[in-house]
Amino acid sequence: MMSREDLLREEQGETARELAELLRLGQEMGRRLCNETHGDMYDDVRLLISLLHQTRAQADLIDAKLNSADPVVDLMARRQRQ
Repeated sequence: MMSREDLLREEQGETARELAELLRLGQEMGRRLCNETHGDMYDDVRLLISLLHQTRAQADLIDAKLNSADPVVDLMARRQRQ
């Protein structure tokens, strides 16, 4: 039987994975919007993409720390896939 701490850590890991995936999708949608945006809105969309990138990088770090036996190797692999 899993301890309360183990269950909490498992839930945290699952939430971190889901958040990282959600941010990946948001970043992809931001890129699409950028490709479709011109004129006055372009700078706003570029700022959004930059913020999404920073947010996803932090979410990936948290996910790796919670769900990987070797977070550094995991983060390097994620960066190569981008």
